[in-house]
Amino acid sequence: MKSFSLALVAYILQHSFTNAQYTANVPIKEIKGKWTIKGNSITWTEGGFKTSIDCDNEEGDKELSLSANKKFAACCLPGQRLVGGRDSAFDCCAVGHELAGSKETGYRCCPTGWTYDGEICKEQKTCPNGKTLVDGKCVCPTGSAETSDGVCEPPKCVSGLETGKCYNFIGENGFPLGFNGANYVIAEKSGYQMPGKFQLCKDEECTPGEQVDPGQLVYIKDVHGGPASQGGLNPNRWLNNLKNGGHIGKTARIGDAGEFTVTRWPCGRYCVGGFEYGLAPACPAPVPAITFLTLDKQSCVPFDFVEVPCDVTLTSNNCIWRNGEDQCCDKMDCSRL
Repeated sequence: MKSFSLALVAYILQHSFTNAQYTANVPIKEIKGKWTIKGNSITWTEGGFKTSIDCDNEEGDKELSLSANKKFAACCLPGQRLVGGRDSAFDCCAVGHELAGSKETGYRCCPTGWTYDGEICKEQKTCPNGKTLVDGKCVCPTGSAETSDGVCEPPKCVSGLETGKCYNFIGENGFPLGFNGANYVIAEKSGYQMPGKFQLCKDEECTPGEQVDPGQLVYIKDVHGGPASQGGLNPNRWLNNLKNGGHIGKTARIGDAGEFTVTRWPCGRYCVGGFEYGLAPACPAPVPAITFLTLDKQSCVPFDFVEVPCDVTLTSNNCIWRNGEDQCCDKMDCSRL
């Protein structure tokens, strides 16, 4: 039986592992074959010969340590253990430490959860319960919600609406909500009635990609301008906040914009209401306007939402159609845009 000193182990590493391309900050030996441990030494049969490492022979009273997969052995200082395996890198690390770094920076033992930049270990804040770090705060990823015990879980049902996307609102009378030059009316499109192309926004910049859930405040921007009789006057205006019979129209000021909320409704529809107030037809007419109601927060106006491109000049619009003969068999899926 052969007993190897640390220097000899290093020699073996240099000559035996050149092709294996291990990155070891301490001398290690790959264990090949069945092995036994006795005291502070390990012995195995390799190529018909017994090979052993006896850590009692090492200066500093080093202790035998095996990697987590039991395939590598090293002599580590007391209180340390052999860690590694990522990118075939190994080191002896103290309890509460792990191997950090990359092929570019090299690897060193750092406190658990910290990173190594090639010179020093740096603390990296980690977030629990599936949350991600955004601007120094732990928040649930987009599309998930925080439960009562602080865990992020995807909601069982989603609204299907996102900020930044555009929709046509089709009323129960079959006509679209549109601008007639003075206010919004659910009426047939004509040279005096321009159907709206409505963009849902949570802020003035209309940051895209955020799910719109019931009870959340959204502003509604009409990408379209006025009807042909006005030459398309005033596109990209907010729906305003007129109340109690006042017909909702357009405004250029976010401060005068209406505060809406949208919820799913039966039979594939959505119901548009107000964040602080309700929303209702403004008057008993075949083609009603809409208005906020300050005394009825629960009222809302049902619409079919048809998702449409916000920008009709984008080549990505070529991807809108579904495969198959019937392109309108269900609500249009523009998720790839």
